[in-house]
Amino acid sequence: MRVERHTCSPETTTIKRLFLLGCTLKLEVMAKFGINEYCEMLLMYGERGRKAKSVARLYRERFPEGPHPTRQTILKVVKRLRETGCVTSRPRVRRSRNVGRKVQHEDVLAYAVAHPQRSTKMISENCGLSKSRVWTIQNESGAHPYRSTPVQALLPRDA
Repeated sequence: MRVERHTCSPETTTIKRLFLLGCTLKLEVMAKFGINEYCEMLLMYGERGRKAKSVARLYRERFPEGPHPTRQTILKVVKRLRETGCVTSRPRVRRSRNVGRKVQHEDVLAYAVAHPQRSTKMISENCGLSKSRVWTIQNESGAHPYRSTPVQALLPRDA
C-alpha cells in the first residue's frame, strides 16, 4: 500500500524551519544547569582562587558543548550556596500541613453549630476557607456537611 505524502510550498517550509529554529534558540537561552554542572562550577571556583571570570573561561574549555555559565551565574551559585546551603534553585518555604488546623476546626464547627441551616458555601465564605476544606472538617468531626432537616420528636408525655 502506497501512502501519499503531503508537501508544503517552499515558503511554508521556510517559515516552519525559522519557527523551529527560534524555538530551539529560546530553549538554549532558557537552559538551566543541573546539580552536576553547579558542582563543577563550585569546584572550579575554589580551584581558580575564587575568580569567577577565570572559572567561566575554564568551564568553556573543559565543556565546549552545551550552555556555558557567565561570571554572574557563577557568582549567583556561590551566593546561593552560602545563603541557603543549596546550589540549585532556592528551596520553597512551605507551611506545615498541620499549622492552624486546630483553629480552622474550631471556627468551622462553632459557625456550623451557631448556624445549622447554613451551607458549606456560606460557612466557607464566613470562615475564609475553601468549600472542600469546610466539608472535610465537618466530615472528620462527625458533623454532616449537608443541611439538617428538622423532624418530629417525642414529647415528654409520650415516654
